[in-house]
Amino acid sequence: MGQQGIFEPSCEMIGKTIYCSIDTDIENSEFAFYVNLNGERKATFWYTDRPSIEYSCGDDIIYDFEIVFFIRTNGEKIISKSIKKKTSWSIGEGILEAVRNLLTKKSNILELGSGIGSKSLAEICSVHSVEHDSRFLNIHDSVNYINSPLVEIKPFGEFGDTKSYDFNMIDNDLLKNIDMVIVDGPPENYGRSGLLHNLEMFNDNCIWIVDDVLRTKDQKLANYIALYFKLIQYRFWNFSILIKNPIEYEMLQKINSKSLEELNSKSVTYMKNYYPSMFKD
Repeated sequence: MGQQGIFEPSCEMIGKTIYCSIDTDIENSEFAFYVNLNGERKATFWYTDRPSIEYSCGDDIIYDFEIVFFIRTNGEKIISKSIKKKTSWSIGEGILEAVRNLLTKKSNILELGSGIGSKSLAEICSVHSVEHDSRFLNIHDSVNYINSPLVEIKPFGEFGDTKSYDFNMIDNDLLKNIDMVIVDGPPENYGRSGLLHNLEMFNDNCIWIVDDVLRTKDQKLANYIALYFKLIQYRFWNFSILIKNPIEYEMLQKINSKSLEELNSKSVTYMKNYYPSMFKD
């Protein structure tokens, strides 16, 4: 392996940018990086004395990325490591564990915001996925897609969002038979509060999972839904489960364990973005 020493790479995608860094005590080092997106090489950063890079993905939809990290010492010896991760376009393992434990094969999910995770959900039960972006429509044969363009709405309370899915595109008979709603869209720049104008469409016994509750607006959205339907809210690190009846302790432990596995895989860069006060002196 060449010169021994600390070689700890890390990477995280926040928003549309991938942040990569190398922590090392190896002297006289230079650093290089390969950026692979969805299995394809997109960028190469040749050797410099900078142990970190930032790569903007633009408007591309990234399901997974792999970063190859290189250290070159004394201009000749090269060592490398790689890290591969799913992105936020992929549904979290904690949510998947919740679905496995709370639903059966005969259950029906309404997913607001489709993606690569829709296929994983469809392996558990029936999925109807609402989506406005043609890039995410009809990509998995096992998913029932509902093309719902974004429409102008009156902002709900303090949220300020002016666009939402067109809920008139969702069949009322379907809504009567939905066992779970997963709120994972529209994207953050549009906001999701348009849903609050349409809560009367949903049956009172639905289980709700609201993703991305690290964001203040999404946590507030979960609070509104829980209050409207008088549901218990179980908050995990990045999603909430809203449900009529208490969840058994053993089941909660399984869900939380999977959720924490995902949290523990996050980099310091990711944590600083959402919890900056944790890193203040």
